[in-house]
Amino acid sequence: MTRRFFLSGAAALASASLWPLGFAQAPTRLVLLGTGGGPRVTAKGRARPATLVVVNSVPYVVDCGDGVSLQFVRAGFALDALRHIFITHHHSDHNLDYGNLVYAGWAAGLRTPSVHMASVIDGSSLGTR
Repeated sequence: MTRRFFLSGAAALASASLWPLGFAQAPTRLVLLGTGGGPRVTAKGRARPATLVVVNSVPYVVDCGDGVSLQFVRAGFALDALRHIFITHHHSDHNLDYGNLVYAGWAAGLRTPSVHMASVIDGSSLGTR
């Protein structure tokens, strides 16, 4: 499964879940929080892989590369608004800051009973090839 396929599916799923409500109140947006991948140090001005799919002002985080919490806030979202996280595959540049993101949300006042997390869990996504 490619990251592009996963992102488009996540956006479609989020949009489809709102279909009974009528037209969206706010536009659906794709916000690139970070695009620098791989194990090497990222160039100045770039962050590790992380994306937001925003549907009706609800942010869906896709991947948690290093620095995702800071990028989330820079994109204009409060950390206590965190509710949904998707991980496209299990490489460190895509999931290293997952725990830090949830912790930063809690430290910022997140008190929801749960943050929904989804991930690909087949052999090809675990780096076993």
